[in-house]
Order: sequence, then structure tokens, then C-alpha cells
Amino acid sequence: MIVEWGAFFQVLLATLIGACGVVTLYALGLRLIDSDDVRPLRRAAGIVCLVLCGLVILYGVYLVIPFFHQG
Repeated sequence: MIVEWGAFFQVLLATLIGACGVVTLYALGLRLIDSDDVRPLRRAAGIVCLVLCGLVILYGVYLVIPFFHQG
């Protein structure tokens, strides 16, 4: 059994960046929405962060479930 280390590290790096990105978007969205100073622009930016987080998660589910890839 031969392990392709280059591909392994590519997957590792993509996973770390993706997971950190989703967590960062979620935390930033909560921080912008739940602050004491709720300005409309700040609230809108928080909602955008949470929507982007949700879209990234839905895209990941799309990639994992093979039913969506059948053509």
C-alpha cells in the first residue's frame, strides 16, 4: 500500500482552512449580532456572515452526499 503524501497533505490543509473559516464566520456573525451596540450595518454584516457560514455547510453536504451528483 502506497500513500500519496502530497494528496494527503492537500486534503489536510483544505480541511483545516475550511473548518477554521466556517468557525470564524460563525463566531464573527454572532459577535456582530449580539453586541450591545446594534447598528443596522453591523447587524447586516453579522447576518451576512451567518448566511455565508450556512452556504458553506450546505455546499459541504452537497459534496458528501453522492445522490446529488448523479446525472
